[in-house]
Amino acid sequence: MRRGPVTRTSIKLPGMTGPAVPDATPRYRVGEVAARLGLTLRTLKYYEELGLVAPQRSGSRYRLYSEADVERLERVRRMRALGLSLETIRATFTQPQERDPEGRQVLTPDALRTLEADLSGQLEVLTGRITAAERELRDARALRRDLERDLTYVRRRLSGERVGDLLREADPPG
Repeated sequence: MRRGPVTRTSIKLPGMTGPAVPDATPRYRVGEVAARLGLTLRTLKYYEELGLVAPQRSGSRYRLYSEADVERLERVRRMRALGLSLETIRATFTQPQERDPEGRQVLTPDALRTLEADLSGQLEVLTGRITAAERELRDARALRRDLERDLTYVRRRLSGERVGDLLREADPPG
Protein backbone atom coordinates (compact mmCIF):
# COMPACT_ATOMS: atom_id res chain seq x y z
CA MET A 1 0.00 0.00 0.00
CA ARG A 2 1.46 3.33 -1.05
CA ARG A 3 1.12 6.09 1.51
CA GLY A 4 1.13 9.81 0.89
CA PRO A 5 3.55 12.16 2.57
CA VAL A 6 3.37 12.44 6.35
CA THR A 7 2.37 15.90 7.51
CA ARG A 8 1.85 17.42 10.95
CA THR A 9 -1.62 18.88 11.36
CA SER A 10 -4.26 19.39 13.97
CA ILE A 11 -6.91 16.72 14.35
CA LYS A 12 -10.39 16.65 15.81
CA LEU A 13 -11.30 13.46 17.59
CA PRO A 14 -14.92 12.45 18.01
CA GLY A 15 -16.28 14.13 21.11
CA MET A 16 -13.58 16.81 21.23
CA THR A 17 -15.89 19.53 20.06
CA GLY A 18 -19.32 18.14 20.85
CA PRO A 19 -21.91 16.73 18.49
CA ALA A 20 -22.05 19.69 16.13
CA VAL A 21 -19.03 21.00 14.27
CA PRO A 22 -18.36 24.47 15.68
CA ASP A 23 -18.38 27.51 13.45
CA ALA A 24 -14.93 28.29 12.03
CA THR A 25 -15.75 31.89 11.14
CA PRO A 26 -13.31 34.19 12.97
CA ARG A 27 -15.28 36.66 15.01
CA TYR A 28 -13.94 37.03 18.55
CA ARG A 29 -11.07 39.33 19.51
CA VAL A 30 -8.48 38.15 22.00
CA GLY A 31 -9.91 40.18 24.90
CA GLU A 32 -13.36 38.69 24.39
CA VAL A 33 -11.96 35.16 24.39
CA ALA A 34 -9.81 35.84 27.46
CA ALA A 35 -12.82 37.17 29.37
CA ARG A 36 -15.09 34.34 28.25
CA LEU A 37 -12.62 31.62 29.30
CA GLY A 38 -11.07 33.33 32.32
CA LEU A 39 -7.60 33.24 30.76
CA THR A 40 -5.04 36.02 30.49
CA LEU A 41 -4.03 37.60 27.20
CA ARG A 42 -0.51 36.25 27.77
CA THR A 43 -1.84 32.72 28.25
CA LEU A 44 -3.72 32.90 24.96
CA LYS A 45 -0.59 34.15 23.19
CA TYR A 46 1.45 31.35 24.77
CA TYR A 47 -1.08 28.72 23.67
CA GLU A 48 -0.81 30.15 20.17
CA GLU A 49 3.00 29.95 20.34
CA LEU A 50 2.71 26.28 21.36
CA GLY A 51 0.43 25.60 18.41
CA LEU A 52 -2.58 24.72 20.56
CA VAL A 53 -4.67 27.24 18.64
CA ALA A 54 -4.12 29.20 15.43
CA PRO A 55 -6.39 32.24 15.33
CA GLN A 56 -6.70 34.16 12.11
CA ARG A 57 -5.54 37.76 11.86
CA SER A 58 -7.59 40.75 10.87
CA GLY A 59 -6.33 43.34 8.38
CA SER A 60 -5.11 45.30 11.43
CA ARG A 61 -3.26 42.17 12.69
CA TYR A 62 -5.69 41.57 15.58
CA ARG A 63 -6.08 37.93 16.53
CA LEU A 64 -9.57 36.71 15.64
CA TYR A 65 -10.88 33.47 17.13
CA SER A 66 -13.66 31.29 15.77
CA GLU A 67 -16.14 29.37 17.90
CA ALA A 68 -14.09 26.24 17.09
CA ASP A 69 -10.98 27.99 18.47
CA VAL A 70 -12.85 28.98 21.63
CA GLU A 71 -14.11 25.42 22.18
CA ARG A 72 -10.60 24.07 21.70
CA LEU A 73 -9.22 26.60 24.20
CA GLU A 74 -11.97 25.65 26.65
CA ARG A 75 -10.86 22.03 26.43
CA VAL A 76 -7.23 23.07 26.95
CA ARG A 77 -8.31 25.11 30.00
CA ARG A 78 -10.15 22.12 31.49
CA MET A 79 -7.23 19.79 30.81
CA ARG A 80 -4.79 22.23 32.48
CA ALA A 81 -7.13 22.61 35.46
CA LEU A 82 -6.93 18.84 35.91
CA GLY A 83 -3.15 18.96 36.00
CA LEU A 84 -2.26 17.78 32.49
CA SER A 85 0.95 19.19 31.07
CA LEU A 86 0.89 21.46 28.05
CA GLU A 87 3.10 18.95 26.23
CA THR A 88 0.55 16.19 26.81
CA ILE A 89 -2.25 18.49 25.70
CA ARG A 90 -0.32 19.52 22.58
CA ALA A 91 0.41 15.87 21.76
CA THR A 92 -3.30 15.15 22.01
CA PHE A 93 -4.20 17.85 19.51
CA THR A 94 -1.34 17.59 17.02
CA GLN A 95 -0.37 14.27 15.50
CA PRO A 96 1.27 13.23 12.20
CA GLN A 97 -1.18 12.35 9.46
CA GLU A 98 -0.97 10.70 6.08
CA ARG A 99 -3.34 10.13 3.16
CA ASP A 100 -5.26 6.87 3.07
CA PRO A 101 -6.01 5.10 -0.24
CA GLU A 102 -9.19 7.20 -0.63
CA GLY A 103 -7.20 10.41 -0.17
CA ARG A 104 -8.44 11.25 3.35
CA GLN A 105 -6.08 12.63 5.99
CA VAL A 106 -5.75 9.96 8.70
CA LEU A 107 -3.47 9.46 11.66
CA THR A 108 -0.36 7.38 11.07
CA PRO A 109 -0.08 4.11 13.03
CA ASP A 110 2.66 5.66 15.20
CA ALA A 111 0.47 8.69 15.81
CA LEU A 112 -2.41 6.43 16.84
CA ARG A 113 -0.16 4.60 19.33
CA THR A 114 1.12 7.91 20.71
CA LEU A 115 -2.39 9.28 20.96
CA GLU A 116 -3.60 6.11 22.68
CA ALA A 117 -0.83 6.43 25.26
CA ASP A 118 -1.53 10.15 25.79
CA LEU A 119 -5.28 9.64 26.14
CA SER A 120 -4.77 6.65 28.45
CA GLY A 121 -2.48 8.76 30.61
CA GLN A 122 -5.00 11.60 30.69
CA LEU A 123 -7.78 9.19 31.62
CA GLU A 124 -5.66 7.72 34.41
CA VAL A 125 -4.90 11.18 35.82
CA LEU A 126 -8.54 12.20 35.59
CA THR A 127 -9.72 8.97 37.23
CA GLY A 128 -7.28 9.58 40.09
CA ARG A 129 -8.54 13.13 40.50
CA ILE A 130 -12.16 11.93 40.54
CA THR A 131 -11.35 9.29 43.16
CA ALA A 132 -9.62 11.91 45.34
CA ALA A 133 -12.53 14.32 44.93
CA GLU A 134 -15.04 11.62 45.85
CA ARG A 135 -13.00 10.76 48.97
CA GLU A 136 -12.81 14.44 49.91
CA LEU A 137 -16.55 14.80 49.39
CA ARG A 138 -17.26 11.82 51.68
CA ASP A 139 -14.98 13.35 54.34
CA ALA A 140 -16.65 16.75 53.96
CA ARG A 141 -20.12 15.21 54.36
CA ALA A 142 -19.01 13.34 57.49
CA LEU A 143 -17.55 16.55 58.92
CA ARG A 144 -20.77 18.42 58.09
CA ARG A 145 -22.79 15.79 60.02
CA ASP A 146 -20.44 16.17 63.00
CA LEU A 147 -20.70 19.96 62.92
CA GLU A 148 -24.49 19.86 62.60
CA ARG A 149 -24.66 17.53 65.63
CA ASP A 150 -22.32 19.79 67.61
CA LEU A 151 -24.29 22.89 66.66
CA THR A 152 -27.56 21.24 67.69
CA TYR A 153 -26.02 20.34 71.06
CA VAL A 154 -24.75 23.91 71.63
CA ARG A 155 -28.12 25.43 70.68
CA ARG A 156 -29.99 23.06 72.96
CA ARG A 157 -27.61 23.92 75.83
CA LEU A 158 -28.13 27.63 75.13
CA SER A 159 -31.90 27.10 75.27
CA GLY A 160 -31.54 25.74 78.82
CA GLU A 161 -31.42 21.97 78.40
CA ARG A 162 -29.27 20.20 80.98
CA VAL A 163 -26.09 18.33 80.09
CA GLY A 164 -27.25 15.14 81.85
CA ASP A 165 -30.47 15.03 79.84
CA LEU A 166 -28.61 15.52 76.57
CA LEU A 167 -26.04 12.85 77.44
CA ARG A 168 -28.75 10.33 78.36
CA GLU A 169 -30.46 11.09 75.05
CA ALA A 170 -27.21 10.59 73.12
CA ASP A 171 -26.42 7.28 74.92
CA PRO A 172 -29.73 5.69 75.96
CA PRO A 173 -29.55 2.73 78.37
CA GLY A 174 -29.94 -0.46 76.50
